[in-house]
Amino acid sequence: MTRLFLEEQEAAGGIIALGREDSHYVSQVLRMKAGEQLTAVLKDGTEALCEVGNITKDSVSLRIMSTYVNTSEPPYGITLYQSVSKGERMELTIQKCVELGVTRIVPVFSMRCVVRQDEPKKQFLKTQRWQKIALEAARQSGRGIIPEVTAPMNLKKALESVSGADVVLFPWEEEHGKTLKQALAQIDKNSINEIAVFIGPEGGYDEQEASMAETLGAIPVSLGKRILRTETAGASVLAMLLYEFEL
Repeated sequence: MTRLFLEEQEAAGGIIALGREDSHYVSQVLRMKAGEQLTAVLKDGTEALCEVGNITKDSVSLRIMSTYVNTSEPPYGITLYQSVSKGERMELTIQKCVELGVTRIVPVFSMRCVVRQDEPKKQFLKTQRWQKIALEAARQSGRGIIPEVTAPMNLKKALESVSGADVVLFPWEEEHGKTLKQALAQIDKNSINEIAVFIGPEGGYDEQEASMAETLGAIPVSLGKRILRTETAGASVLAMLLYEFEL
């Protein structure tokens, strides 16, 4: 079923007047007709089953038929600090990690990134595209929020920004002493509200970067005997966390 995110709207009143952009999406992109139904994600995680009412090219109204609480969100918040990868790899990472429950994605420029940061205007447009991919993935997967894709930052600044996380995981192919499974076994899962995960670029993290991460409180972990591509690693960690915390 079609899914709209109207996170500033409340269910009070029973009628929702869509803004210009959402009206265009419903009437011109989806070509919906009066009487058809869609799901609207409203303020505070409320979902509403709605029927399309009056509809024109630039104006659409919805009638709320029933409301319920969204139950698709993980019991923890997770921020993925993803080293920027080339072209479709970064887009695939964002899409799959949104499907798997990420709350926020922070693009990171680390030492071995193949991609270099663009000048501000071009980078802003690229970040907007990444946010649009997150929106489409949230619609498809039935999320209760649209995960935020932030402006990029360098690795040191990213590591210094995670002070609010309960646990900071730093998968690294050179870590042989502790696996992700062992790291999770050592924490009280009932007290975890925020998790941060750092994923390296195509060439992996440099030893100095891994040392800096550990000094700043991150936990270096192994993801197993095989080396994963950067676009695989983040989704793999999120799938492992989903299994550990939700299933």
